[in-house]
Amino acid sequence: MRFSAVQQKEIIEAGNGRFIGYIIDAEVCEKTGNIIAFLVAEPKKFMSFLQSDEHVRKVLISDILVVGKDVILVRELS
Repeated sequence: MRFSAVQQKEIIEAGNGRFIGYIIDAEVCEKTGNIIAFLVAEPKKFMSFLQSDEHVRKVLISDILVVGKDVILVRELS
């Protein structure tokens, strides 16, 4: 699967159905070239256009439960 296709999928917590955001980047292991984690931008709140900082969460590959057609389900993140 291409990275651009993965970036278009919504990231959802499986336990509570909460929308986490969209993938903006990936963390890659230098030795193996495998993806370790995805960096996910959290959705902006109303009036957040006044703020310039963007909150980014790391979702480990081991936390991914299912990659579906439109969404990626992950374990509950802390």
